Amino acid sequence: MAKLEKRSTERETLLGKVEQDRDKASKELSETAAELAQVREENSGFKKKVDELELEITQVREENSGFKTKIDELHLEAAQVFTSGFGATLEQFACKFPDLDLSEFLVYSEVVDGKIMPPTLLLLPYATSTLPPLKLLYLFLICM
Repeated sequence: MAKLEKRSTERETLLGKVEQDRDKASKELSETAAELAQVREENSGFKKKVDELELEITQVREENSGFKTKIDELHLEAAQVFTSGFGATLEQFACKFPDLDLSEFLVYSEVVDGKIMPPTLLLLPYATSTLPPLKLLYLFLICM
């Protein structure tokens, strides 16, 4: 009988340790579940922030595209104003000096070694250029 009581006491001690371990594991599981919920909440906040930033990036890209288009339009307008002014200057010279041949004077002619060089020679480097089409049109217009 003493043996049975000893075994019973050992089992109760062992059962107590198992219950303590179970309670400890349960507590750790609860803490881990709470941490997981907190991390998920933070992750949700980060996902929302990422979505907001992606939307902002899209808006900035659209705005930037609009600015690039406006810049190209302004380049084209500046070229037109420049060529118009050059044409008006040639007309003034023609009025003041009617006998003067102004046919060799072009908007972008350049004096090289004492000779007037036509603009086509100046645009040769741009012939294989990767310039956008609007910039090439701008260069073409100013050389007309």
